[in-house]
Amino acid sequence: MNEHAIAGAMGQRSLTKASQVLTGIVTGIVADGQLHDMEIQMLSGWLTAHQEVTQNWPGSAIAKLVQQVMADGVITEEERAHLVAELQAMVGNDFAETGSVSDEIIQLPFDDTTSRLAIGSRVCLTGTFVYGTRNACERLAIQAGLEPSSSVSKKVHALIVGTHISPDWVNTSYGTKIIRAMELREEGHAILIVRERDWLNSLS
Repeated sequence: MNEHAIAGAMGQRSLTKASQVLTGIVTGIVADGQLHDMEIQMLSGWLTAHQEVTQNWPGSAIAKLVQQVMADGVITEEERAHLVAELQAMVGNDFAETGSVSDEIIQLPFDDTTSRLAIGSRVCLTGTFVYGTRNACERLAIQAGLEPSSSVSKKVHALIVGTHISPDWVNTSYGTKIIRAMELREEGHAILIVRERDWLNSLS
């Protein structure tokens, strides 16, 4: 491995660690369902000091939310409630139910839809599926008139996520496809992120 490859790998590990730290911070401060001004200011300061983590999801989405709240220097109760709700939706740990805080599990923003994808729609499959192997799922997609894609891009209409997904998906190989889909959505591209079961239901 050359020096550039080594540096790139180290940089990616550093970014992954920073993202985990950010998720842990967010999970901790919204665990009680409240956000104090000091907590919002602390989060804003951390993001400012770690700009690299705001270049990718979820850091980019969190930074955008915090910037909107801090923009005029006054945090209203409406802004506070909205920020709490959005941050809680972004971290996949329900403290009220589990009684614990995890810095690894990030809730996936699945589209709650079983609408049939139009014939010719391009889909990307990621994760491990209950239905069968990746090849079997791709054959099913083709039979349904869909076009499987090996990667997520602006030309993909939907990312289909297999049921057997790790809670630590952000650090898995298939997690990069999910993150890319989220980034495209933030950029305004209408890509769906769909559960396996919803996709199968739409085919039947």
